Amino acid sequence: MIDPSRIEHIKTGVDLKTYIEQVTGSTFKKNGKGYVCRCPFPDHEDKTPSFIVTPQENLFNCFGCNRGGDIFEFDKLYFNLDFTASVKKHDSSAKKTAVKRKISKETLTVKEQKLLGRVVSYYQHTFTEDMSGLDYLKSRGITDNQSIKDFAAGFVNGSLLNILPEDDKIIRSLKKIGILNSKGKEIFLNCVVFPLYDPNGVAVSLYGRNIDKNCKISHLYLPGSRCGLVNRQAAKRSQTIILAESIIDALTLYDQGFKNVMPIYGTNGFTDDHIFYFNRKIKEVYLVFDADDAGKRASMTVKQQLKEKDIKAFIVDLPIKDVNLFFNSHTPQEFELLLKKANPKSLEQSDKLSAHKKTLYKKTDHGFIVGYADRQYQIKGIQRGDTQLKVTIKASIDVQGSVPFELSTIDLYSSRSRIWFAKLCADLFKAEESLIREDMGKVLIHCENFNQKEQPDKPKATQKEINLAMKFLKSPDMTQELLSDLVTMGVVGEEINKLVCYLSATSRKLVKPISVLIQSRSSAGKSTIQNAILSLMPEEDYEQYTRVTDQSLFYKEEDSLVHKILAIEEDVGMGGAAYSIRNIQSSGKITVATTGKDPGTGKMKTEDYTVKGPVVVMLTTTSADLDQETASRFLFLSIDESSKMTAAIHKKQREARSLKGLAQKKKTEHIIKKHKTAQRLLKSIAVVNNFTKYLTYPSRSIITRRDHEKYLGLIDVITFLHQYQRKPKTMDIDGEVVKYIEVTLDDIEKANKIANEVLGQSLDELARPSRTLLNSIHKMVKDTAKKNSIPSEEVYFTRRQIREEMNWSDWQIKTHIKQLEELEYLCVRMGSRGKEYAYALNYNGQGEDNDRFFLNLTSIEEIKERMNKEGDLPN
Repeated sequence: MIDPSRIEHIKTGVDLKTYIEQVTGSTFKKNGKGYVCRCPFPDHEDKTPSFIVTPQENLFNCFGCNRGGDIFEFDKLYFNLDFTASVKKHDSSAKKTAVKRKISKETLTVKEQKLLGRVVSYYQHTFTEDMSGLDYLKSRGITDNQSIKDFAAGFVNGSLLNILPEDDKIIRSLKKIGILNSKGKEIFLNCVVFPLYDPNGVAVSLYGRNIDKNCKISHLYLPGSRCGLVNRQAAKRSQTIILAESIIDALTLYDQGFKNVMPIYGTNGFTDDHIFYFNRKIKEVYLVFDADDAGKRASMTVKQQLKEKDIKAFIVDLPIKDVNLFFNSHTPQEFELLLKKANPKSLEQSDKLSAHKKTLYKKTDHGFIVGYADRQYQIKGIQRGDTQLKVTIKASIDVQGSVPFELSTIDLYSSRSRIWFAKLCADLFKAEESLIREDMGKVLIHCENFNQKEQPDKPKATQKEINLAMKFLKSPDMTQELLSDLVTMGVVGEEINKLVCYLSATSRKLVKPISVLIQSRSSAGKSTIQNAILSLMPEEDYEQYTRVTDQSLFYKEEDSLVHKILAIEEDVGMGGAAYSIRNIQSSGKITVATTGKDPGTGKMKTEDYTVKGPVVVMLTTTSADLDQETASRFLFLSIDESSKMTAAIHKKQREARSLKGLAQKKKTEHIIKKHKTAQRLLKSIAVVNNFTKYLTYPSRSIITRRDHEKYLGLIDVITFLHQYQRKPKTMDIDGEVVKYIEVTLDDIEKANKIANEVLGQSLDELARPSRTLLNSIHKMVKDTAKKNSIPSEEVYFTRRQIREEMNWSDWQIKTHIKQLEELEYLCVRMGSRGKEYAYALNYNGQGEDNDRFFLNLTSIEEIKERMNKEGDLPN
């Protein structure tokens, strides 16, 4: 007679739903408290699913053929087995099975979920205290601590009972959840455990791998059908998933660098949660199940289920029993080959391999960017010494994006500095410190091989753009073409100012460049000219700022401003950096010594920072009385503020809204490309002026010492810009062949015309707007004196009368009248009411004809005449 306990053990120990799925291939769907499928009995053609299994009772019932019962009844109807044979069939599997039938299908309450989460956290804590769990995983070849942490591994050593409060409700809840058995003992004792999470990250189940070799049951789950996922993030970050048969196998793959892996829970453990999660995003699945018959059958079953969801599945054939054993004797590269064999188009790679691969190298204006896997390093300010290799290094997953980063200046030759920075980056990248140290070694080699003068790749011009640029550079009417292009771009008038600004920008390529300062009232158009000229220059050749702080220039890379344009929108934007800007203009470099802490040694040390020129500075200002120390280093330009010019600007603004304006906008794009290409085609070449002994310049003021250099610079840059119209010559200097071009008389004539108009202003102690104001006041006073038949010195006037005469704003009058007061062109008199200011003119029109400010430069005719007398005529 069969022991009744054996019969009851089979009824409750074998999951009927799982058994029917396994023997018939049926697919159940959730239906209320049970699961439904088409009737598996061969004599019942069930078109509409009517076969129900109720897990709570572990019974089946078909509403179509009216058959039902327990597992023994199913064996009788499906296999024609008698009761005794059925008992024998299930007896051994009931004892060994790891899959427990769900006792209650009710989901956990919120309190129970929180309680389970607290238990999981405690088990994770125990894992770090008791090394038994970690030792077991290492014995299985799983060694990466981060991988173990990502799978939220824990360990159960029985200590939970020691910390539980004496609360019957908590004990009952833990028994209901399945943490404790009916006797109050921990069910998962001696298990390495892994939580299963729902899509919201809430622990809803638990898997345990018993590490006690004497225990007959190796795999444990909480009671009930499987729910929840392990490494659910994989389905979020990729459209491809590797599906392993068990959690240990999945962790093994993850440890070997295959991060897009998720486990099922045994051959029958592909759950509705998997299908639901995959159905959102997953396109491809690689099935890596055990190489035994059960694993192969499960692979086919899961593949069919995925196919029904339009998900491509590829079965990976293992040459050995399971994944964990495979990696005991094989490498990640060999596993990649298995994936390729299953799907030749496979792109899955191990992070352990890809983490070392260089994925990016790009030269920048001041260094380079290099990347390994998803780690990027931007290197700037490379400074080599005999025993130092100092760099400023920025580390991030995207060094050019707005994401977290680490930034520091370190000495790559210092092992201590490299280790210190590697620790910071290991936290940032969540990577092994040894991997980042390897990166630092590669960065060091790149820095040693880096050519500081090597420029980043410039945008490649088309042959058509090159032809247009060369046509411009070889044109005898280059100046007129430039001015015409700027009019098309919307900048009318101001011909001398536009030409000077273009020449100044071009002079960045010379040893002694020319800087410009544009002065005008607000809204007059000074920024329009500056921006228009900058738009014609290559982007890599200028830096434009609204404001520069006091010390900012000192901490730029050493060669970051060499042969470039530094454009600042307003002179007030220089702030305390004015001193630095003046020095780099005059001396060609700036240097600062600072004290800081060595990141490697922690000791204080002095560091020198040097920024080299030459550099062109372009500046705009509304100030009438600019600091003379600063102003003397610039070519001073004034904007035409006449009503005639305003009318011309209005006309151009209206035209821009018309069809003609639309056409000009399109032409502007081609003009900008032409000039940028032309500027890139200009080669670095020396300029020689053989006419210098015939040139003259006024010497009555000390300021002309700097102005004379600007005059010679104008000649040089005009020649330089026409280099494709000059025949290059060479000269041997101490064994080195130097190529150069020579200044022509035509170049000098162009420079004289510009200098007489621009540099002549520097001889005037008044700014041009102040001079314009003085001339208008003088005319107003003369007219008033004549009208009233009184001497000019008896005419008194107010700012209001000046505003009405000139139609200037009160701010403009106040700004420029202040200079006239300080230089005593006007005398202040108090009005009769004791409040308003009245002025008297202390000026009789001296220099009104501008003769006083004419440079009287040597004309071309004079040069030719003197050369003829000296027999020094050019060939």
